[in-house]
Parts: sequence; C-alpha cells; structure tokens
Amino acid sequence: MIEQSAANLSVFDLLAMSWTLEEEIARSEVSSDGQHSIFQQASGKLAIMRTSDAESPARRMTIDKESGRTTIRPRTTPPMPPVRSGILTRPDLPVVRFGTGDFAAVSESGAVCQVTARGQVLERLSNEGGPATAFCGDLSGSRLALAREKDLLIFDVASAEVAASVQLRHCVSCLAMDPNGSRVVAWGENSVSIVDWSQKEADIKTFACEGDVVDMSWSSSASHVACGSVDNTMLIIDCSTKQIQRVEGFPGAVRCVAFSEPGHALVASGAFRLVAWAEDDLPLKDEPGTSLVSGKTGFVVIDRIAAHPTRGLVASGYANGLISVTGIGTPDELILRKRSSAAVTALRWSPDGTHLIVGDAGGDCSIVTLPEKMFK
Repeated sequence: MIEQSAANLSVFDLLAMSWTLEEEIARSEVSSDGQHSIFQQASGKLAIMRTSDAESPARRMTIDKESGRTTIRPRTTPPMPPVRSGILTRPDLPVVRFGTGDFAAVSESGAVCQVTARGQVLERLSNEGGPATAFCGDLSGSRLALAREKDLLIFDVASAEVAASVQLRHCVSCLAMDPNGSRVVAWGENSVSIVDWSQKEADIKTFACEGDVVDMSWSSSASHVACGSVDNTMLIIDCSTKQIQRVEGFPGAVRCVAFSEPGHALVASGAFRLVAWAEDDLPLKDEPGTSLVSGKTGFVVIDRIAAHPTRGLVASGYANGLISVTGIGTPDELILRKRSSAAVTALRWSPDGTHLIVGDAGGDCSIVTLPEKMFK
C-alpha cells in the first residue's frame, strides 16, 4: 500500500511532474528513446519536457520496517520549465516520433518539420502538392506517412527521402502504419485503402468503409485494423478478406482504439467502462467475439485510452478529469487522479511503460512516473 506523506497532496501530485500551459492540450507524444515528451496545444504551439524526473517517486519513497507501509515524500524543487519551439503546427494533425529522440509535426503552412528535443525546427518535406489532410508515423520513428487529399507520401527518416508516392481513389483524413512499417491503412470519404508500399509497385486494396473515423490501430500480427468512429461505433477490418464488422451501441464517441499485445486484446473508449475483446476472438462475421470484462462501470464515458506497451494494462481518461489504470480482463483498477475541472484530452505511455503522459482541456500537462511497486 502506498500512502501520501502530505495531507493536502494526492497520489497523482506525488507521482507527477506537472505544468500549466496557456491552452487546452490537443495531443501528446513521447520520443522513441523515452527521454522527452511533447505537448501540442490547441493553437498548435509545442512544449517539450524531459521525461526523467530528478526527484522521481522511487527516490522519495520510504518503507516503514514495522508496518511495511510505503510513503512518498513531496518533491522539494519544481520540475524544469518546458522547452518552447517557435513553430506553429496543425493541431488537427498529430505530433509523431522522428528518429531516436526527436519529433515530427505538420506546420501551419503544411510542411513536415522535424522538431528536436531542444526545440529546433528543420523542414523535411515542403508544403507543395496541396493541403495536408492526415499524418502518422511508426513506433520506432523510422518512417512517416503524409496524405495530401488523395496523394500519399511515405518518408524514410534515415535517408531523409520520400520512399514511396501513391495516389488513392479517395481523399484521406486518417492514417495508421502497421507494426512493421511496410503497410499503411488510409481512411476517408467512407472508403479505406490498405497500401503495401514496400513493393516496387505499391499494392493497394480499396473498399467501402462507412463511418466517421478518427483513430485506427493495427493488431500486433497486422491481420486486423480497428477504427474508432465519432458516430458511436467501432469498425474491425479483416485485412485479408476485406470484411468489416461494425460494432454499435457505444454510449459515446469512440475516439481511441488500441491493440494491446501484452494483454492479447483489442480495447476501446466510448463506454462507461473499458471495452475489451480477446484478440484471437474478435467480433467478426456478426459473431460477438469474446468480451473481456475490465475495470468497473462508472457514470462518465471514457474519452481517451492508452494501452501499456509491456503489460496488460490500459490508462483511461474521462471527461470529468478522472484518470485510471485498468487490468485487461480483471476488475482491478487504480485511480490515479480523481475528478478535476477539465476533461482529459491526451494520454500516452513512454516506450518502457514507466511514465504516463497526460494533458487536459484546462492546459494542465503531466508526466506521471509509476513505481514498480504500484503494479504488484
């Protein structure tokens, strides 16, 4: 049991480095090496923080030998202020990983720019070719995908060159790259295309896919793609057969979907508790699949989720500011932050799962360091 050592501080306050920025946090990301985190504000401004904490909770923990109780002392110095970058980015498009320790974002003018941990900005793709409509990157920061309406570009970070250029039959508003970085799924105008760009001539499969998709995630085997839609539905695409299963009945918009490789599950937001299915028995061909009851039912719909990279855990953020961490397929749930005045708008785990990156509608952003003891 971990207890706080100051009556006026919550467990969240003791575990987190926190800052208040000028505007709502639109998105967040962590570099591939886990050393830095970036927060994108609603205006497109960027703030970069070092992820490691000089006064980490582990250093402030004490264990009473008699009772075995663990307490955490409050930090004695505030965290370092954020590094600001002069670029204004498109807040409707994500910030992604670029190489080992940097980030990439689309500027207001439509150029793709590398943003270093020190806030320096280097243009990597010009804004020629029309407005940017979708953007994504792979987990390693090795490749980027950019859509300009019907045109899709794949950018290789190591060579700093365009590796592939493909024209699709439909405009694109949402992109996701598969775990190997060799295929991209592109959604827009009620159509979806699965593009294998690694071949000499790109292999493109395009078929109808109705919805209002805002998030997509590949399964670890790259056999399926889950799509979250703001029309309160989720779509599951079988990439080999092109079959699509529509899962309806969500009480809220499904803004986030994720496949958890360690949890062997597909998880989604948009309900009063974490929604999960076994990855080897997904809802397909109008069959319900195997549902994994996870966490506890609340009174507020989950808006944001983030699957832990090494454990069968999922962080959930709610419109009332509550943040929890849930074990997939178990009722176990850790409340990290109770209600606050602002909705959670951004959630990300660091690559090693030690840090949870949080942003909310009030401009508060935090890097929460979770000691190993909290998972036992």
